[in-house]
Amino acid sequence: MIQIQNPNVWRRAFEKLSTEPQSIRRHEAGLWLVTNKVKNNTYTVRVERQDGLTFITCGCEAGSPTTSRRIPMPCKHAGAVILFLRGVREMRRRAHA
Repeated sequence: MIQIQNPNVWRRAFEKLSTEPQSIRRHEAGLWLVTNKVKNNTYTVRVERQDGLTFITCGCEAGSPTTSRRIPMPCKHAGAVILFLRGVREMRRRAHA
């Protein structure tokens, strides 16, 4: 689980989206299916709020390491969901203004 705070931490993940576009589908509240359009891999991304903070978890190896003792890292799948949700929030904000 990664806390969403500083956008600079996610910069590299956001940059990868230009070469590997992702398709995002909402599966259920807080759970998204992200498909890499180039490699055709699908991963689940969960967005949660705890104590006023936002956390994100991805099922890919970078987001949920299983093969070694590593910590979760920002990945392009989670980055795609973050950018998508920011876009939706901004559209709603403009619609109400």
